[in-house]
Amino acid sequence: MRVLITDGNERAALAVTRALGREQVEVIVGAETERSLAGSSRYCSQRFVYPSPFKEPERYVTRLMEMVQAQHVDAVFPISDIAMHVIGPERAHLERHTRIPAPPAEVFQEISDKYRLMQRAVVDGVGIPETIFVPEGNLDRVIEAIAGYPVVVKPGCSLVKDGRQWKKTSVCYAESREELRRAYRDKPYLQSPSLIQQRVIGEGQGLFVLMQEGIPLGMFAHRRLRERPPSGGVSVLRESIALPKSMVEATLTLLQRVKWHGVAMVEFKVDKDSQRPLLMEINGRFWGSLQLAVDAGVNFPLMLLNMAMGKAETLPENGYRIGVRSRWLLGDLDQLLMRLMKCDDALNLPPGAPSKLQSLKAFCRFWDRDMFYEVEDFDDPGPSRFEILRYVKLA
Repeated sequence: MRVLITDGNERAALAVTRALGREQVEVIVGAETERSLAGSSRYCSQRFVYPSPFKEPERYVTRLMEMVQAQHVDAVFPISDIAMHVIGPERAHLERHTRIPAPPAEVFQEISDKYRLMQRAVVDGVGIPETIFVPEGNLDRVIEAIAGYPVVVKPGCSLVKDGRQWKKTSVCYAESREELRRAYRDKPYLQSPSLIQQRVIGEGQGLFVLMQEGIPLGMFAHRRLRERPPSGGVSVLRESIALPKSMVEATLTLLQRVKWHGVAMVEFKVDKDSQRPLLMEINGRFWGSLQLAVDAGVNFPLMLLNMAMGKAETLPENGYRIGVRSRWLLGDLDQLLMRLMKCDDALNLPPGAPSKLQSLKAFCRFWDRDMFYEVEDFDDPGPSRFEILRYVKLA
């Protein structure tokens, strides 16, 4: 079996490479650079370079097609949002030669659009943060309805098309009305539909799912213990938990309606006061903390490949180990340095956040029961060496 994956510098790509390679699947890793994180793994059978999907999407797809045909690839796994956006409209051409176990382009775009997703969640009775919808970026129409600050400003989409190229957007905080107006003035992508939400204080939790035309084949739940930046972002330490019934129901409500096909991560925050899970977003592709699920006993990449090849298998409910932890060490180091070098206000930390000393002590707990490291692996040291060298150079 031969699988081509994109985005070799993503940690999810490394998790896929190891998970499939250890099952004797040949993994071809593509990236914008000759060397990459996943490409440094002993489980990578071949590497190749492609043009930037952001700047040259047409040439990017052409390069993928060349590799698919030349290497007789059985399946293609797009790893990132940009890969999903660019490959989606062209999948009919690719699927003449291979399989792409992913939803139709229009379904992916609908789920990835936070503006439309939150509107659908309201209709379906799924809990969301207190939200003001800003159609076409017309802030003046809604600004008087904002009850208090700070607020979180979210573009409807994490990627937007500018001519023939793609550009990233970003979430930001506004501590006052003046900061909010400045954000809408300085960020052109906020002239499209966007969201203004009250900040939710609480623990981040999420469901990893695999579905076949809306039928769930596997579900896995986790909670975030530390994030980079410390105020909330990419998880650097996370733990497997039992499936929360309310989150499972919300996830099925949202994804079964569109007959979701493939993998997704549905992200929630559990409000500290009400203990109610509130929907944050849905990532309709492999997620950064994928290695946690694999370490806990759920090989989502292999399950996805089997589904693509017509051999779908179903994971029993809570069919994984609870209490398993996965740590991205260099990401954790980054969040610690931020915590030590910046004040609480500069980091937008919520009330009750750990002190600098508490953060340092927590970081120094390197060996715990059921603790796994996401990149560091004695069996496969290449990616860790590559990441450290890259980190030092960037630093």
